[in-house]
Amino acid sequence: MLISMTNEIERSKNENLLEVRNLSIYFETIDKKIKILREIDLYVKRGEVVGIVGESGSGKSTLAQAIVGVLDSPPAFVENGEIIFEGERVFPTNKKFNYRGKGINMVFQEPIVSLNPVYTVRRQIEEAMDIAGIEKDKKNRDEIIKNVLKELMIRDVEKVLESYPHQLSGGMRQRVAIAISVIQRPKLIILDEPTTGLDLIVQRQIMKLLLNLKNEINTSMILITHDLTVAANMCDRIYIMYTGRIVESGPRTNIIKDPLHPYTWMLLNSVPRGYSDSGPLKVTEGSPPDISNLPPGCTFHPRCPRVMEKCRKEVPKIRKMEGEREVACWIYE
Repeated sequence: MLISMTNEIERSKNENLLEVRNLSIYFETIDKKIKILREIDLYVKRGEVVGIVGESGSGKSTLAQAIVGVLDSPPAFVENGEIIFEGERVFPTNKKFNYRGKGINMVFQEPIVSLNPVYTVRRQIEEAMDIAGIEKDKKNRDEIIKNVLKELMIRDVEKVLESYPHQLSGGMRQRVAIAISVIQRPKLIILDEPTTGLDLIVQRQIMKLLLNLKNEINTSMILITHDLTVAANMCDRIYIMYTGRIVESGPRTNIIKDPLHPYTWMLLNSVPRGYSDSGPLKVTEGSPPDISNLPPGCTFHPRCPRVMEKCRKEVPKIRKMEGEREVACWIYE
């Protein structure tokens, strides 16, 4: 039995780069505790792109911050669960874990916030290389930097390198943030809404560049987005989040062609034709509830077209379905 358990752990370590196990996180305010994440289970295989999709307030960014180790405590506290990276427990832990460098990197939604306003682009990229211990020789280092920027379709490389973040456009700052992340050749890159606020052409360029870079440096990626079309274009598997819970997960093709959860249907019906066969576009009805005052039962029931009496009273557990799929919905009981 012990040998069997050891083999299972080793197999999981080899196959899965990252595992989030039964993670629940709450924020503590002056007068109450607000649960932000509820029993999150997910994994990322080596070389895989995984999407986490949901509306604002679903807990996507909190989950990303927990994974990358930048979640402030207080106000955030772990109720239960853990995060495993390369077989090592990295959250929660008292041990200092080196996420930056060759471990886990994150490209934030607003690059102007993550970039240092008083340093040139060149200095910030060189600092990232120093942290990762990449190439000390100046000539070789310059060549590596220029090659990465050219891969990101940055034409006037020298001008960009000598610029400060505020002197660049939003799309260019996003490219610089991506360059800083990928130049360290991390094993996992987390992308938090990387195309928000960018025009459609720039969005497509960045998505294509990310996939090319992913294949070139053989890294895994987590894409956090509210846009199911972006996830459909990039991801191997998709997790759907609502009010801090995963309500559906599975391979991209299954999620897009045969959604199981009514919330996934709603997201899919609101995107342009080509991603959905469900007829005319529909506006998503209602809005997510206040995370500090959730309704009883399934939290989606006030917006659900297939709501039953049971939905109003009891929270559905995650149920395994065929084809590596899972769903939390009373329809399938």
